[in-house]
Amino acid sequence: MTQGARPPAVADMGRGDHVERAEPSVLRTGPEAAAGERYLLLADISGYTGFMAGVEQAHGIDFSGGIPAAYSVLGALLDAVIEGVGPDFAVVKLEGDAVFAAAPAGGLDGQGDRVLVKLRATYRSFIQGRTQAIPASDHVCTACPAVANLDLKAVLHRGQAVRQAVGSGSDLLGPAVTVAHRLLKNTIRDRIGFRPYLYVTDAAADGLGLSKVGLAHGEEYSDGRIQGHIVDLGEPLNEGLAT
Repeated sequence: MTQGARPPAVADMGRGDHVERAEPSVLRTGPEAAAGERYLLLADISGYTGFMAGVEQAHGIDFSGGIPAAYSVLGALLDAVIEGVGPDFAVVKLEGDAVFAAAPAGGLDGQGDRVLVKLRATYRSFIQGRTQAIPASDHVCTACPAVANLDLKAVLHRGQAVRQAVGSGSDLLGPAVTVAHRLLKNTIRDRIGFRPYLYVTDAAADGLGLSKVGLAHGEEYSDGRIQGHIVDLGEPLNEGLAT
């Protein structure tokens, strides 16, 4: 190339052309990394579907008489979960009655006890918010008091996930994400009853150092079996479900 000549890719550009330089994903680290090992947390409010059905029956579909106070309660409960799991877990998105959050694996590996303490504290905040919100409401009907029956269940998995731009935001995709979501449909409460729980897959438990915590439990799906442990969110760390 002669002195003063521009590179061909630049020389051939018109003034109206635009070149977007993609940053290699390998240079990104932390929650915004394009791809990498992550802990995937799904915290789901149990009883939400039945609650919504009751609200619709009591108030109708158009809510012409005003929005039921129970909706603000639901918002407060989701906020309690979001604030509780942060800053370790960053929210990926809200999925109706569930919070989907993730954390870089390297930041939590070997810190299982701390993660369980955090999630149990999150559950206590959830219960406190639920308890405080019900008496504060001046609306009484057959549906809204059912907020008191809402509870929490959670799934924690570990695996590769890819951050993909979607519209104006982004989402996490990949087989590990699919597994985590699939595990919300499980047989755990058939075994332990209606109790608040965290299901930690073996992949997550191994990374966190929690292989001996909780009750061993497996879920069978059409493409294979997933093993993990059930941890009762309502019990102190050293008094959870026995193995």
